[in-house]
Amino acid sequence: MQLLVLFFSYIYINCMQFPNRKLLNCNDIPGNRGSLQFLIMKILTATNTAVARLFIKNFDDTDNRSVKIRYGLVAGWLSIVAIIGLFIIKMILGLKAGSVSVVANAFHLLSHLANSIILVLTYWLTDRPATAKTPFGHGRMEHIGPLIMSIFLIVSGIQIAERSVHQALHPGAVKYWTALPWILLATIIIKLWLAQFVHFLGARVDSNTILTSAEKHKIEAVITVTVIGGLVAGHHYQQPAIDGYIGVMASLWIIYLGFNHGRHALIPILGRAPSREMLRDIRETAKQVEGVEDVHEIIVHDYGSMYIMTLHVEIPERLGTSKLHETAERCELQLRKKYGGEVVCHTDPLMEHTPETLAIEQEFKGIVDEMPSIIDYHDFRIIADSPERMIIVADIDVTEETPELQYESIASALQSRVKERIPNVSYCSFYITPRFAY
Repeated sequence: MQLLVLFFSYIYINCMQFPNRKLLNCNDIPGNRGSLQFLIMKILTATNTAVARLFIKNFDDTDNRSVKIRYGLVAGWLSIVAIIGLFIIKMILGLKAGSVSVVANAFHLLSHLANSIILVLTYWLTDRPATAKTPFGHGRMEHIGPLIMSIFLIVSGIQIAERSVHQALHPGAVKYWTALPWILLATIIIKLWLAQFVHFLGARVDSNTILTSAEKHKIEAVITVTVIGGLVAGHHYQQPAIDGYIGVMASLWIIYLGFNHGRHALIPILGRAPSREMLRDIRETAKQVEGVEDVHEIIVHDYGSMYIMTLHVEIPERLGTSKLHETAERCELQLRKKYGGEVVCHTDPLMEHTPETLAIEQEFKGIVDEMPSIIDYHDFRIIADSPERMIIVADIDVTEETPELQYESIASALQSRVKERIPNVSYCSFYITPRFAY
C-alpha cells in the first residue's frame, strides 16, 4: 500500500504540479534523496527513458523535427493500444454489474481513443512536405489536433450526463462484488502511468498536443476514482441512485474541461503572440549583426513547422544604401539559421543628429511622456524643407489596453501638442504600431 501511495505521489508531482516543465528531473524533486519516494521516482523516470528509447531513434535529439514527430507518434500509438484494452475490461465490468457509471466510463474511453487517433493523424500530417496548395507545410495540424480533441471531450461529457441523469431519476439495481472496485483501481494505475509517460514525451519536445493528450488520460483516471466511490457508497448505503449522481458530476467536469481546452486550442490557430523570450532572442540575434543598432515592429507567424517573421532594423544612414541592404540581408541570414522559415528585414535609416535635432527630439520625448496611453516611440525623423517648414515623422507604441478605435484620436492629439510646443512644424506623420507588432 505504501508503494501505491508513493506511486500516486509521483504521478501528482510529474503530471499535475509541473505540467509545462521541459522535463522533471529526479534531482529537482524536494525531499530526502535516500527516501523510498525519491527512489521510486528515480526508477520511474529511468523506466520512461528506457521505454521511449526502444521506439524513438535519436531519442536525445529533441530539436530535430523528425524526432519530435516520432515522439508524437509513439505517444499516440501507445495510447491507442492501452485504451482499447481498458475499454474492453470496463465494458465487461459495467455490463456485468449493470452500472451506468462504469459503462459511461468505458464509453468515455472511446473519446480518448479518438483523441489518440487524432494525435497520430496530426503528427502524420505534420510530417508531410509542403505542397503548391499548402506552401507553409502542415505544421499547424499540431494546433488543430487539441481543438478536435476538445470537441470529442464535450460530446462524451454530454453523453455521460444523459445516461447518468436517467440512472439518478430511475435507478436500476447495481450488481456489486468485492473484486469490482479493485479491478477498476488497477485500470487507474495503468491510466496514470500512461498519463505520466505521455506527459514525459510531450515535455521533452515541448509539444502542447502531446501534453493535452496526457491531460486527457489524467482526467479519465480521476473520473474512474469517482466511479469507484459511487459504487462503494451505493452498495454500502443501498442507494443505486448514487451511481447516477456520480455520473452527472463527472460529466459536468468533462464538459467544463472540454470548453477550457478548446478555448486554449483556438489561440494558436487564431494567431498566438510570440513569447517574451522569443522576442528578446530575436532582438539579441539581430543586434549581433554589425551595423544593427536596434530592432522594432517584430511580427511572427507560427506555422508549426516553420516561422515567417518580419522586423524593422535600425541602421545608421551614413553607411549608405548599399551597406544598409547588405546589413539587412546578413540579419535575415542569422535569423533564418536560428528559427528556420523566412525572414524579411526592413531597414530604418538612423539620421545623423545635430544639436538642433537633438533639442527637438528631447522636446518631443517630453510631450510623449505626458501622454499615458503612449509607452514609446521609434523611427523619429525630422524632414525640413526650410528652417520655417519642418515635418516630424515617428512610429508610436501605445499600451496593450488602448482600443484600436482610439489610435486616430491619439495621433491627432499628439500632433496638436507637437505643433503647439515645437516651432516651425508644418505637420506630423505618426504611425501607431499595431497589436501584432512588437
